[in-house]
Amino acid sequence: MEEKKVLLLRICAEWFKNLLAWKDKIRYREVKPYWETRLLEKNWDPKTFDEVHIKNWYKETSPMIIIEFKAMHWTEKHEWKDCFKIELGDILDVKNVGK
Repeated sequence: MEEKKVLLLRICAEWFKNLLAWKDKIRYREVKPYWETRLLEKNWDPKTFDEVHIKNWYKETSPMIIIEFKAMHWTEKHEWKDCFKIELGDILDVKNVGK
């Protein structure tokens, strides 16, 4: 079986809560060299992923939401910056989150 392509994003607690409440179905990342290598192929086409794993913090036991990856577009203005726009699909799983 082919391994899933996963995009890992880390976000603060406030944005994590918004995702859990499903108030936010888009994530933005500013266009910078780090994100260009993570989100674009060498020919500058957008990469595709199977899932987006969004963690609140860096620990292995940190809360995490696994979400379906829908699409990634570049670039779009967000808060006056050029950003990659990552569209999220359905929530597939939630881990390490209290009731």
